[in-house]
Amino acid sequence: MKARTVVTKVLLATLPLLVMFGCKHQENSPAAAPQTKGPAAATVATAKAVSAVPKVIASQGGIKISGSQSGSVKVPAKQGGYLVKFRYKGYGLKLEVDSALGPLNLIPGGQVAASDGWIECEDLTSLTGNGEQEYRITATDPFEIEFVHLPLPVSADPLPQSYSGTGLKVVGPISLKAGSTAFKVSCPDLKQAGFIAELYDGRTAQNKGIIALGTGTKVAETKRLQLPAAGDYLVKINANGRSDWTIEVSQ
Repeated sequence: MKARTVVTKVLLATLPLLVMFGCKHQENSPAAAPQTKGPAAATVATAKAVSAVPKVIASQGGIKISGSQSGSVKVPAKQGGYLVKFRYKGYGLKLEVDSALGPLNLIPGGQVAASDGWIECEDLTSLTGNGEQEYRITATDPFEIEFVHLPLPVSADPLPQSYSGTGLKVVGPISLKAGSTAFKVSCPDLKQAGFIAELYDGRTAQNKGIIALGTGTKVAETKRLQLPAAGDYLVKINANGRSDWTIEVSQ
């Protein structure tokens, strides 16, 4: 999340089958004793991991959900803003919830897998209260979803600052003063997809304005936003996973 780094950390997408396991049956042969060590045991362990239903690990700083198939989990939600980190394989991942604490429908899409087959992207969300929520997850392949409670445990970047990356990412936090702030945005090729960059409060994840909106072939513009108060802010960029972009921030 620091400056001058490609943020590898939501349009969002989901997951193809990683591996399938079968079992052979041999006629007219004696039953083999169960093998508890070696490659066979490793294969069985991997099979169990791949078919795992979603599970939750909650801590004071956030929530982690992981698995490789669809299911529902109950999460002890805490009021406030969250950075949501997605790491998954395949296509079709959905995270949905509808409660008094606020609707949550995160469907990462249009992103690109790394050489190891995993896709990584980020989003922001905000919950209006405390309490248990039931999250519905649709998945057919391995996934990891991490909710990091804001503010992020890092120092804010000073101005002027430049960020670059691809696809759906969140950059910052950026330390901004009250008043006019300039955002110079460049995305030379939208890859036949939309593009939007937005400013968010670094503590609450509340939207503070649109920085750039692209519906054509590229984005090349500078926009100024009037900030009512000084503070730490985050910028969320939602773009095609093959689209390279840069954002320069100054006051």
